[in-house]
Amino acid sequence: MLAPESPSRGATSTREPLLGRNCICVARLCEQRVRASSGHPSKSDSNVSTTRFILVTLICASPIILLADGLITQGLVACTVAAALVIAARGLRPGESAFLLSIILPLGAAVAVPALLMLIQVLPLRGLAHPIWTSAEKALGHPVAGAISVDPGVSVIALGQYLSTAAVALLSAAVAVDRQRAEWVLFALTAAGAVIALSVLAHDVFFPGVGFGALLQAQAIDCTAMGAIFASAACIRTIERYETRRSSPQRSVPTLLRTGAASAVALAICAAALILSATYWTLFASACGLAALACVSIIRRFTPEPWGAAMIAAPALGVVLLLLAYHPPERGRSLPLVLAPILAPAPSASLTALSERVLADAPLVGTGAGTFASVAPIYREIDDPPPGPTAPTAAAAVAIEVGKPMFFLIAVATAAAIFILLRASLRRGRDSFYAAMAGSCLITLLLLAFTNAGPLGTATSLIVAAALGLGFAQSKSRTPQP
Repeated sequence: MLAPESPSRGATSTREPLLGRNCICVARLCEQRVRASSGHPSKSDSNVSTTRFILVTLICASPIILLADGLITQGLVACTVAAALVIAARGLRPGESAFLLSIILPLGAAVAVPALLMLIQVLPLRGLAHPIWTSAEKALGHPVAGAISVDPGVSVIALGQYLSTAAVALLSAAVAVDRQRAEWVLFALTAAGAVIALSVLAHDVFFPGVGFGALLQAQAIDCTAMGAIFASAACIRTIERYETRRSSPQRSVPTLLRTGAASAVALAICAAALILSATYWTLFASACGLAALACVSIIRRFTPEPWGAAMIAAPALGVVLLLLAYHPPERGRSLPLVLAPILAPAPSASLTALSERVLADAPLVGTGAGTFASVAPIYREIDDPPPGPTAPTAAAAVAIEVGKPMFFLIAVATAAAIFILLRASLRRGRDSFYAAMAGSCLITLLLLAFTNAGPLGTATSLIVAAALGLGFAQSKSRTPQP
């Protein structure tokens, strides 16, 4: 019997190229089917890129917004954010939209409560109306449709500003759902903080005699404090990306070194501006935020046990108590104004005393959002200078305008958000610094609210809202954990 004929070398060499081409064709076909089934065509990617560009441009424009803060600027910001949200709603992938909803829905109630109170304040509710409307009725001789707010028009504007800030946070979260886009937002925040810090340094060095408004100065120094936290987070991001570079061969080490160096320079600029221009308590608030960010990194690297947080938090709490004991606030002051008398440079004693009188007489439902400038002249004494556009501290302004119960509710909600973000950062993987950064910003912002009125400004609220959206969007992984 003859043995079966074995295939020749030529036949084998002919089949191998055919097999390779078939595999390539099958792979391309599968890739096209996956793209088609995932529902994100190139137009969707273009919309998301446009949204990212708008958000980054808006953040980078915050130094200009700081100098040109006003109703026109606030309206432009609101229109820009609204347009970007429409584009983002059309461009997000289905998976990103579902993940975004899982994050923002639990936070929606907390954000909606202050907005609902502001809306109620402008409604003609005679039972809760401010007593000023009764005086107006007696003076005019006919009934007046009173409301909780002493100036409903100003309260409507304040409500629009609040909703615009919430929209910035939502837009930032929508953009930062993707970790590549999240890095763009972090770098934009770092750049904006560094530019504002440079402007603070330039003013102190070259134009020390040029005076600016108290609110503008407070915003500038508060944004600088936030910029130091953003730059620190960017430095941590560079370190972590460098340590995990082997898992991502496409990552360039020279690029990491350049971004790390730029982040370090931004941190140095912000630190120099704070040291030269910030007040004692502003430095303290900034140090608390940076310490929280450092504590999270230390816990994740060296003490992963649950009691590791207590080991680091206990000394930090001791430092806070020692500082307060060394330089206690003036007694007899209300909590929102507890730090106002010891600021350096301090606001005028007349403004602090005036705010104390307004706060003591304010109803539980407040005088109306944004109405401090309308109410303050009523409580002004003969020798007092004209009051400013807002109270000496953001905490006092909030307590006066929306009431003490809402003020304490906002403070509790802020503390809860800090806990959620820091806890999420300890559970997160390689992108833990985003949530830690947002939690640290909230710590600094909460302390700054008792120090100055900077958190009420458009530029500060824009930067903080973008940072919070970034932190919450990256507070948990989109990849299912085993």
